[in-house]
This record gives sequence, structure tokens and C-alpha cells, in this order.
Amino acid sequence: MATDTIRPRGVRGASPRTRGVPGGRPPGPAQLTAPRHTRPVTAPGTRPAPRTAGLRARSRAPRMPFILLLVGLLGGALVSLLVISTTLAQGSFRITSLQQQNAELARQAQTLTNQVAQAGNPAVIAKEAEELGMRPNPHLGFVDLKTGKIVVGKPSRAEAAINVPGYNP
Repeated sequence: MATDTIRPRGVRGASPRTRGVPGGRPPGPAQLTAPRHTRPVTAPGTRPAPRTAGLRARSRAPRMPFILLLVGLLGGALVSLLVISTTLAQGSFRITSLQQQNAELARQAQTLTNQVAQAGNPAVIAKEAEELGMRPNPHLGFVDLKTGKIVVGKPSRAEAAINVPGYNP
């Protein structure tokens, strides 16, 4: 007696090989092969043709466009990165040159401000006036705002007590 025909107690009719198989039949050669719609059509009694290298190349063909797409995307990303980097570097150089130009203009503005302050000094103005032939007026005249009259001569004692820079009574 073979081991595949031994039945456990309490189980009738089904051998361990046929348990779980629809119809209770052991799998035959028709059930072990692929279904008909997936098998290549061949004449009865002939063997299907062996696979060739052409089929393997065809199975790799769908990978090639994907690989080319990935290489193209990576190349595009690198070119974009290069363009962005170059643009940022140009902007940085432009900012640096503008900052240098701004500093030079600030120095010029400071120099001009100092020249105006020196030219506005009363001593410098008096010197330049003498060079032009101007002389100070020996008879100073003042306008009295209360009366609207011009007062000529020595100022009063109250007016002399006023301490105004540049005013010499």
C-alpha cells in the first residue's frame, strides 16, 4: 500500500492528493499547464519554439524610454541649476559693484558737504569779499522793529548786552 492511498480515520472517499481540488480529481497534465488562452497556438504533437534573444531585447525595450526620460530629467535639472547659479553670481557681482559705487558717492557727498561748511564760515566769506574789493561798512545801521526806524550809531547798553555770534556793536 502506498502512502498516498492511506486515508485517515473518519475521512471517506478523498485521498490526501485530491483534497481541496475541485471535482475531487487529482491534477492531471491539463491542469498543470497554462490555460489555453495564454499558451501559444501550435499544431498538435509539435513543441512550441524555444525563446530567442529577440524576445529578451523586446522585454527590455520598454525600459529604454524610461531610462532616457530619467537621463533627460537629470540633465535638464543640471542645466537649470547651472543657469540659476550663473544668474545668482551675476546678481552678486552687480550688487557688489553697486555697493562700491554707493560708497564712493557717499565719500564725494561728504567731501562736498565739508567744502560747503568751510565756504560758509564767516572768516572765509570776509576774506573772499575783500578779494572781490568789498569793504565793511563803518556806519552800521539797525532797524528798530517797534518803530520801524533805522537807528545809526552806537547801540544802546541793552543792545550791547546781547551776545549774538557774528554781531560786534
